[in-house]
Amino acid sequence: MLEIHLQQLWSDKRLPFHAFHLMNGSPVEICQPGIWNKAGSGPDFQLAKIRFDGLTWFGSIEFHLKSSDWYKHQHHTDQAYENVILHVVYEYDQPVYTNQYLLPTLELKPYLAGEFKFPSSYRWKIDPKIHCKHRISEFESHFRVMQHRAIKTRLKRKYETDYSKDSNALNRYALISKAFGSKNNSLSFELLTHQIPLSEHFIRTEEEILNLVLKNEQGWKGKNLHVTKNLQARIASWIKFIRWFFHEDNAHLSEGDWNIGFKQAQIKSKMLQNNLLINAKTYIDLHTFRLQNDKQHGFVHAMKFLQSLPPESNRISSIWKAEGIVAKNALESQANLEIYQQFCTRKKCLNCSVGRQITKT
Repeated sequence: MLEIHLQQLWSDKRLPFHAFHLMNGSPVEICQPGIWNKAGSGPDFQLAKIRFDGLTWFGSIEFHLKSSDWYKHQHHTDQAYENVILHVVYEYDQPVYTNQYLLPTLELKPYLAGEFKFPSSYRWKIDPKIHCKHRISEFESHFRVMQHRAIKTRLKRKYETDYSKDSNALNRYALISKAFGSKNNSLSFELLTHQIPLSEHFIRTEEEILNLVLKNEQGWKGKNLHVTKNLQARIASWIKFIRWFFHEDNAHLSEGDWNIGFKQAQIKSKMLQNNLLINAKTYIDLHTFRLQNDKQHGFVHAMKFLQSLPPESNRISSIWKAEGIVAKNALESQANLEIYQQFCTRKKCLNCSVGRQITKT
């Protein structure tokens, strides 16, 4: 049994939804099972709606084989999972706490018996295959060549997207803001850059900016679709970081130490710090080099910088890991992400260095 099997049974409504009870004995109504998230990171189902103990909850649902996997996968340190309203597991082996509260948990094992037993044969929906997985170890050198090609392509594409026009502070403002939102709330943070011009950060107090944010209907992906306490803390950190980054004394921040900004903005999450460095600082540095008419060195610097950062951990990195490909740093995890999304899922094997080599043998 795989975690994705439980997710599909949930998505297909091939479970006794009418009989569900939480681990504390409370009956739970699954009003809306949510939208299956196959993007590579974040909770498994989003925009879900459940009801128990007389209260209705809106948010995300996360699946695991065992409840202890919540801690094993480090979700307790990832703010992207703070909007989870239901933890669905095959086997309950320990309680899970989030924001100091017991996370509502549903154990499926008792229900996957009798009439609703786990199906021995089923038309399972699986992730797009890595078609060369049985032979990829034979072509390690070609895979390294493909990684190098993929990361250059990814850097160029994302750079041109973020700096499609003449660069100015607004590009950096949007880039940093999107990175603050991580996967779940990147759009909401990006919208803030249109609703709150950068100049407002320097003519209003931090409290006034925060009040402006809270008045905007952003569609935040939090419990009950509103700004949770922890999300509000992230917005407060965003305000502090923006004010620090664009301060006149920090005119050359692309060469500076972002750890100073992290400390000043009270950003303690290593995952958020890494996300900001990978998805914002990398491209700001790249643009600085290109403005100096050193385009080639800009990409070299960006690749070296990514190589100095820890790898990301998400669904796609797990797919590669299952095939024996483990990223050592963010450069490799970003390259593997690009290969999977742009080649493996699109079956463009003949455009891949490994695929072309296999066809010759």
